[in-house]
Amino acid sequence: MKKQTTIFAILFIFASFMFPATLEERIENISKAEMQSVVEFLSHDLVEGRAPGTRGGNLSELYMKTLFKFMNLEPGADGKYLQPFKLQGFTAKELELTANNVTLNYIEDIVGTYARNEAEFELEADAVFIGFGIATRHWKWDDYKGVDIKDKFVITRVNDPGLFRPDKFDGKTLTYYGRWTYHIEEAARRGAAGILLIHTDRTAGYGWKVVKNSWAGEDLLLESDTRGTLKFRGWIKEDSLKKILRVRNIDIKELYRRSLKKKFKPMNLGFSIKVKGKNSFREVLNHNVVAEIPGKSKKRIVISAHIDHFGIKKHVKGDNIFNGAIDNGTAVAAMVMTAKILKEFQKDLYYTVTVLACNAEEAGLLGSKYYVRHTNKENIITNINFESTPVWEKARSIMGIGARYSTIEDMLQILARKNNVGYSYFSMSEQGFFFRSDQFPFAQQGIPSVWLSAGEDDESGQNKYLSFWKETYHTVKDEYDPAWELGGLKQTIKFGLLLIDHINRTREVPRWKRKLTFPTEGVGDPNR
Repeated sequence: MKKQTTIFAILFIFASFMFPATLEERIENISKAEMQSVVEFLSHDLVEGRAPGTRGGNLSELYMKTLFKFMNLEPGADGKYLQPFKLQGFTAKELELTANNVTLNYIEDIVGTYARNEAEFELEADAVFIGFGIATRHWKWDDYKGVDIKDKFVITRVNDPGLFRPDKFDGKTLTYYGRWTYHIEEAARRGAAGILLIHTDRTAGYGWKVVKNSWAGEDLLLESDTRGTLKFRGWIKEDSLKKILRVRNIDIKELYRRSLKKKFKPMNLGFSIKVKGKNSFREVLNHNVVAEIPGKSKKRIVISAHIDHFGIKKHVKGDNIFNGAIDNGTAVAAMVMTAKILKEFQKDLYYTVTVLACNAEEAGLLGSKYYVRHTNKENIITNINFESTPVWEKARSIMGIGARYSTIEDMLQILARKNNVGYSYFSMSEQGFFFRSDQFPFAQQGIPSVWLSAGEDDESGQNKYLSFWKETYHTVKDEYDPAWELGGLKQTIKFGLLLIDHINRTREVPRWKRKLTFPTEGVGDPNR
């Protein structure tokens, strides 16, 4: 009997170790190996940078599907794990731009996409400077003033006037209308034939190297984005544009000065722009990978992270695999570990949890856009997104990017105080990160959402996260390092779990609490 008692005691201790009695205990027992395993695989050279529609991209989809099955999560896309969606892929093989007898070259001066199924292309149209190309009731601003730009080649600044005039828009905090994606979308809506985004480090928030790495290769578009008049979309270096303008004695500083005034109207520049080159195109089948942890209610919390990155860039010499370890392998690890632990505590879930490994984020949040448009969004109460999660030591704070729009921020501040950490705001707010990752399509559908992360303020006083964004982001240097402490990653997982637990226990559904300064299509927007 004594021997049996000893065996039972050992089994009880083992079971307690394997299945901690409380969520807090399980969080503390998250191992470094658990977190490492996901990041290490997704950022390995064999996965070839996870570009959608490539062997590496397909492998990452299969990995997530098998991982969800291994974790015993239920399929979350109409009874399946894979949610297919088609994109159109375009790759410029050659590209040349000519204006005022000045010829600019691909990669060094311009990058871009000719979004038509034409192996050889040539497009010429009159050049029009449209300032920031913004028209919005939110900020009572209209750069177009009713001027017809149909079939024109428009040139536009990126960012918004607030970067230069603190009393305009949201000051230095980039708004939705300052994102390059918006400028393209608005020009397309108004019938432009082509668009050139003027690149400066200050207005873009990153150097030309990031633009090259993002645009010099296959560009993926939703089929709906290829149906209008906009055939060419691209970037031009400011110094390269100056060469063209100088021939006509046009001072770019004067153009900029005018663009900061509310009375600005589009300006015909008196010359045409011609782009020509060679193009390859294909249809690309992608998949979001979706799983579910059923709770007592059909109302859902969606946790998400994107699995794609830039793949292999042939124009880069030497190491040309963009592994994307932090962007976004670490965030996928945060999502996976959050789901794994929620599954262990499934009996305590009131709300169902959907786990969304979305694709084609780097192409413009295309996977998350597709998902939220093709799911029953009426039963989604919130989205918690993980993106480029810090990998170094623990931080002194947590931050919720975009949380300020909703009561999610109040919840996070309560949880931060309970756990003796601060609540901080990202120092790079001028780059509009809330609009740049997969939480934003949910927000646009009227669903309160947040990008959750450990803060920038490492306990040692360093800010390695900021260094990542300035030096490593969207470069081949974003590689896995087994020496990473992963304190920030564990911290992010912890507060993701605590936030979900808080919502489950209190039944407090997140709601908008301030005026939204971006267009929404869904319910819950206080502007409606």
